[in-house]
Amino acid sequence: MSSQEKTFEIYTGVILQKRQIAPHTYHIKIQSAYFSRIKYQAGLAMEVFLSNPYYDPGSVSRTYSFWNFEPVYNTVDLAINTFSNGKGSDWIKSVQLGDVVFFKPPSVQVPLDETADEYLLIGDVTALSHLYEIHRAIAVSKRVSSLVYSADSADFFADIDNSFPLTSIVVNTLKPELIAQHLPQCFSQQTPHAIAYVFGDSKTTFFLESYLKQHPSFNLQKICVQSFWGKE
Repeated sequence: MSSQEKTFEIYTGVILQKRQIAPHTYHIKIQSAYFSRIKYQAGLAMEVFLSNPYYDPGSVSRTYSFWNFEPVYNTVDLAINTFSNGKGSDWIKSVQLGDVVFFKPPSVQVPLDETADEYLLIGDVTALSHLYEIHRAIAVSKRVSSLVYSADSADFFADIDNSFPLTSIVVNTLKPELIAQHLPQCFSQQTPHAIAYVFGDSKTTFFLESYLKQHPSFNLQKICVQSFWGKE
C-alpha cells in the first residue's frame, strides 16, 4: 500500500478518556474530526492500529465495536477486553490520555434489522458493549430479551449510562450446552417475527446458533452471528 493510499484510508484521533471498568475491560473515548463524517447506525466497528502505521510498516490492527457515538463532540466510546493477553491487550494497557490513535474508516459489522417484533440479545462479556449499543438502538416499542454470560461476575460492567438493562448469568463458558440450558427460561414467551443476535467466541456462537435453529418454538425469522473472541 502506497503512502498516498494510506492518506485516504487511515485517520487519526486522540484519546480523551481511559479507565478500567472490569478486571479484563478498559473503556476509552476517542475524539476525531473524521467522526463528523460518520453516518451512524448501530453495528459500527473500527479497525484500530496498535502503532503508527506510517512509521511501522508491520503495524497490526484490531477491530473494536462502537459502544457509543456522540456526534456533537465527535467522540466514539470503545470497550476493549484483555482476555487473550495479546497485542491488543498490551496496547490498551499502555496507551495514555492524549495519545494519537490511527484507524480505518468505521464500517458496519452486523447491522440492526428493524423489521422484528422482538429481539433476543445473546453473548459473552467480550461482546457486552456491542450488545448494549444494539439494545439502545432498538425502538422502545419492541420487546427485547437478553442473556449475557461470563465465568466470573466481576467481568460484567454497566452500560455507558451506568444502567444494567441486560440479563446476566455466571456459567462455565467452556461448556456451551450449559449456556443453552438457560435460553428457554429467558425466552419462554416468544412473539412472532423475532430476530436473535448471538455474539461471542466462535465455538459457543456456533453451538447456540444450532440450538436455536433446532428449536422452532423460538419462532425466529433470522439469527445474526458474530465472533468477538480475538478482537481484543
